[in-house]
Amino acid sequence: MDRLAELRESQALTLRDLAERSGVDANTINQVELGHRKPRPSTLRKLARGLGIDVRDFFEEPVLAGKAEAGAEPSVYTKTGEQRVTPEQLRERGIEPNNSEVVILNQYLEYRERPPTGPQVFVHVAKKNEPVDHERVKTMLAYVLASGMLTKEETDAVRETLHDELVEARG
Repeated sequence: MDRLAELRESQALTLRDLAERSGVDANTINQVELGHRKPRPSTLRKLARGLGIDVRDFFEEPVLAGKAEAGAEPSVYTKTGEQRVTPEQLRERGIEPNNSEVVILNQYLEYRERPPTGPQVFVHVAKKNEPVDHERVKTMLAYVLASGMLTKEETDAVRETLHDELVEARG
């Protein structure tokens, strides 16, 4: 059940949010996430339904970020989960994002600020009523960079990585 917290957090859900959506007590979810309790199959089904995923998703391997060098062990890119841009900041500017779009936007920012080695995949389990339009999210990214919503250091780091990606794609 190592993936439960990861899947819950990828949807920006609190323990209480998942408890309400799944019908499983928040304390039980916490105990499962900490490894202090093994969930029953019925609990797994409820949690999966609450997250909008299949039960088997709890047991899949995380996405690998690639190998640092040939023959090396694969490494997993660990996100900080820091939210550089919040839905409230965007709404203050008249932009109405859904939570899933904000999660992906923050992943774009983090991956551009701290680029992984090797291939990268943006993973987020979106809620049924929160589709992610990646073109819209990329437009939000451009807006965030142009509007001064980030610190100068964050903006410079993201801009440099985007520049390098564009140069490499052309070359």
